[in-house]
Amino acid sequence: MADTTQGAPAPTSAATSPLAWRDVYVLAGMRGLSFAGDIAAATALTLLLQTNGAGSYAVMAMLLAAVLPPALLAPVTGAFADRFDSRRLIVTVASLQILVCLAMTQTTSPVLLIILAVLLSTGLAFTHPVFAGLPGAMVGKENVPRASAISQTTAMTGMVIAPGIAGFLTARFGVNVSLLLDAATFGVVVLGALTIRTRLHKKDPAKAAGAGNERAGERPAYRVSTDRFLRSVLVISGVVMAAASIINVLIVFYVRDTFGASEETYGLIMSSWMAGLVPGALLVRRIKRFNHEAILIGSFLCIVVGILGAGLAPGAWWIVPFYVIGGFGNGAQATVTHIVINLRVPDTHRGRAFAALGAVSNTGPAVGYLMGGVILGFMEPRYAFLVAGACALVAVLTFHRGVLRTADGAEADVTPEPATQTQAELSKAASR
Repeated sequence: MADTTQGAPAPTSAATSPLAWRDVYVLAGMRGLSFAGDIAAATALTLLLQTNGAGSYAVMAMLLAAVLPPALLAPVTGAFADRFDSRRLIVTVASLQILVCLAMTQTTSPVLLIILAVLLSTGLAFTHPVFAGLPGAMVGKENVPRASAISQTTAMTGMVIAPGIAGFLTARFGVNVSLLLDAATFGVVVLGALTIRTRLHKKDPAKAAGAGNERAGERPAYRVSTDRFLRSVLVISGVVMAAASIINVLIVFYVRDTFGASEETYGLIMSSWMAGLVPGALLVRRIKRFNHEAILIGSFLCIVVGILGAGLAPGAWWIVPFYVIGGFGNGAQATVTHIVINLRVPDTHRGRAFAALGAVSNTGPAVGYLMGGVILGFMEPRYAFLVAGACALVAVLTFHRGVLRTADGAEADVTPEPATQTQAELSKAASR
């Protein structure tokens, strides 16, 4: 991987300072609340559309409104994350998202709600690459695994608890309460961004580093599009996420129709995947025997095992352990992907790398949901599980070399960017 001309890394003592870890926990709290608020709002809006008699197309449009902007705007949002001051970007976007949430409380028109949902998701498309790229600047490369695990675990916790909270609030108090809760979470994000000391690209646009490198006649500047490692990770992620989304559509028919299981059994099975998410995110940084690239491939394989094992299950209860394995791999995969991108991609292009990951993370499920509905028309759920798992396994086996063969020595090429205000500088300023 080609590097760019950048400044010296921050000292280890600064990278592990209490101020740095305070920033990490504030960022994690911001992400968790933001995810929880957004999912709660999406759940409430879906319930509102159904209650008001909207058809399946309106519900599908609402779901697509949440995933299309991050996928379509990835080149733009990534460039913004790599070019502009992170604090100003987060504060500006989150403030606009507050206004969008408040506007949602003033209408019940499906068309207007879908348009506002697109605007809300567009804001997330801009802030996600910034949130994902900050941990490396906060605590340094050596502490990225721990920082990313903290951030991802908090985000997943918010995702897990949000639907239940939204259902409760909507049933008891109406949709507007969930929307106001989402607005409040964005308010917390604004306050959190103002208190975080670490800032990316405060002084100059990030493109300066790459331009200087080319003028100096050194190795060509790093580009996301030419990174074989990142391309392989994105392809595997897209296929595996699509496969997991296909079975999310089919699982209710598989459990209820194929096995004749009860609603309680279905609920337990769905919870078992979620039960594996948080432990997977937490434990990934404690695995010291293998490098992060190998752990990433292992996490993909856990998801594949979860899908194929569920498809081969002789009874409904046999799905539970395989779903726990799949959820564990899902949590580990989400966390270790953030770790390896923070470690491998130069600061000048990290926003674009995370924007590309966000595009895949949204496109894969969208394709999976659509395919799940189509497949159910001509294939039994069990066979659909096996086909989805087999496709995911083929993707892992085909592209895993692009991940593992580029592992050796890659991290040495990546150094922090001078446009990032490091914790070393912040500590000096605080001591004066």
